[in-house]
Order: sequence, then structure tokens, then C-alpha cells
Amino acid sequence: MNIIRFTPFVAAALLAACTNPAAPVLDSRTDTLSWAMGENVARTLMQGQVVDLDYDVFKQAVAHTLDGRQQPITDSVYNQAIQYIMMQAQMKQYQESKQQQSNVAALQDEYFKNLVASNPKVKKHPSGFYYEVLREGHGPKVKYAESVRFDYRSYLMLSGKPYDQTYDRRPPIDHVVGSPMFPGLIDGFQLMNAGSIYRFWFPYQLAFGESGSGDIPGYTPFIYEVELHELLD
Repeated sequence: MNIIRFTPFVAAALLAACTNPAAPVLDSRTDTLSWAMGENVARTLMQGQVVDLDYDVFKQAVAHTLDGRQQPITDSVYNQAIQYIMMQAQMKQYQESKQQQSNVAALQDEYFKNLVASNPKVKKHPSGFYYEVLREGHGPKVKYAESVRFDYRSYLMLSGKPYDQTYDRRPPIDHVVGSPMFPGLIDGFQLMNAGSIYRFWFPYQLAFGESGSGDIPGYTPFIYEVELHELLD
């Protein structure tokens, strides 16, 4: 996909060539699409540019390429340069990811330390999450791959902000434990008997991990309150 690979460079040319800070009047669909593409590649450049560029040389390269003129570098040199830029971008992303991982891990550790100190009912599971029994049920205990019916509430752990729930929004969920389900919940359900209500504190490693899911960003620890109604045949 040459267009995607070329996008950051086009963005730099657009930014460097712009002498009028005022946005133009977009009178047509073509104008709107053109602006959207320019804004998109500019955002890409702002997020991923990790090498210094001489914009005068860069604009000449854009003009030569779009006009189909002979290039002053060979395909081999071009490929090596692009590979270097991509490697630099990947290294930047890796470093930022490791820093975020370290920051969240420290916040989680402090949170769990305070949680245990303030609530003697909280226990730690061997896999690394914490839980509290709000109501112990007397029905059968859950096993892996069994189908269960439950309600839940969830919160962003570090802020305490409510995230989602079934109560008053939709019927209880019927679901097979482990299919699919993030690691903490798989182990959490297997602690529960039907009729129980548990509160779980999941570090990001046992929730949605480094990559997140949907609108949930990576490195997000969660609180879940789960009311297990019954096991299904």
C-alpha cells in the first residue's frame, strides 16, 4: 500500500507549504474529501514522525514523484530509508508503550496496597486480581466452560468512573465461562457459587491487556461487580 506508506511525507509537505493559516471555504465534495485526507495525513505525521526532515528537499521529492520525473536516489536507497523510518516509528511506539506500562503498573500497585489496607475482606487470587465476597451463594459452583446467567456493573478502577452495567439497561447475560472472556473473569467466575455477588478488581494484565478492546484503551484496570444468578443446562 504505497499511499499509506507515503502519507507521513505528504503531510509534511502540506504543512511546510502552507503560508495562510486560515482554513479555506470548502464548496464541494471534492474540497471536503481533499481537506479530510490532508488532515488525516497531517495527524499521522504528528503522531508518528520520528526523524528530522528538510522540508525544502522533501517538497522537491513530492514534486518529482507526482510529476513522474527521475529520482536522485535508487529504489534500494529509497527502501532502506523507508525501512529506517518505520523502524524508528516502531521504536518510539515501543518506548511509549513501555513507559505507559510502567506508569499504570505503579498506579495499580499503589491502589491495591491501599485497598487491602482499608478493607480486610479483600482477598488476592493467585493469578493476581483481588476480590471481595458481597454475598455468598449456596448453589452449585461454577466450572470452566459451563454456561452461566449473571448481571454485572463495571467501573474504571483508577478513577472509579462507572463504565457499563446490565441492571436497568438489558436482561441478564447468558454466557459460557471462557468463551470469550478476559482472563480475570474466567478465574473469577470459578470462585463463585450460584446466588453469589462478588466484587473483583482486575489489573489491566487480567482485563483487556495492552491493546484494549473497542473504546477501552490499553492498560485499563477494571472493577467488576458480578451477581451470579444460576448455572444453565
